Amino acid sequence: MRLWLLLLLTLPTHAIVWRADLEKPPRAQEAEMKQVGKVFYSPIKVFGGSCYALGGKWVITSRHGTDQWSAAMLNVQFPALAKDILAVKRIVFPPKGDFALLELKKPLKLAKAPILFKGKASPNQRAWLGGFGKSGPVGQVKGIGAFHAGHNRVDGIRNNKISLSLGKPDDKASEPDEATIALFDSGSPIFLEVNGKWQLAGIASTASNGSNPGYRDRANYARISTVAAWIQNTIR
Repeated sequence: MRLWLLLLLTLPTHAIVWRADLEKPPRAQEAEMKQVGKVFYSPIKVFGGSCYALGGKWVITSRHGTDQWSAAMLNVQFPALAKDILAVKRIVFPPKGDFALLELKKPLKLAKAPILFKGKASPNQRAWLGGFGKSGPVGQVKGIGAFHAGHNRVDGIRNNKISLSLGKPDDKASEPDEATIALFDSGSPIFLEVNGKWQLAGIASTASNGSNPGYRDRANYARISTVAAWIQNTIR
C-alpha cells in the first residue's frame, strides 16, 4: 500500500525555481502569500502539493491533484498561519477547469478572503507566485518542503490558461527575482498586480518542463476568472 502511494505521489506537480544568478532568493511568507499551504495525502500524511486558503473553511487547489482521492485521505497545513494539520470534510469540483475546493472540518481563523481577478491577464502584467516543494536555482532543483516566492511577467493566454516563462538574467523584461514552477506544487497561486494591489488570478496547472525547468520553459495557471462566480456561490 505504501509503495503504491509513493508511486502515485511522483506524478508531476509544481514548485518554485529561480534564476541561477540569485544568491538569496526570497522565501518568507508575507502578505497574501501567508495563505499558501501544503496538501498531504493518505493516512500517513505524505506531502505532495500546494493550496491556497480562501478564508473560513475553504481552500482552493488543483483538480488533477485531488480527483483521485477521497476527502478522508486529504489534509492541509498553512505554516505561516498555524501549526495544526487540518482535516478535509469534502471536495467540490467545478463543471470544468483544473480546480478543486476543499471544505475543512474546522475554519482557518486567520485566513482572509482574497480579491479574485475577474479580468483577462494582459501580456507583461506583473505576477507574483509562490509555493512549497522541490525548489532551487535553475539546474539545481533539489530542496523540498520550504516556501519560496518570486515575480514574473505574463506572456499571455495559452490554451485558455495564464502562461509565463522563466526569463534569462540579461533579459530586460525579467523581474529581479524571476521565478517559475517545477515539481511538487500544483495548486499554488499566482497573483496579478492591478492598480498596485495583488489579486488571485490562477492556480498552478501545467509546466513545459516540470522536472528541471530551464530558461524559457513555460508555466501555465488555470484562470480564476473562469470559475469566480462558481467559487463565490460555493463558499457563500
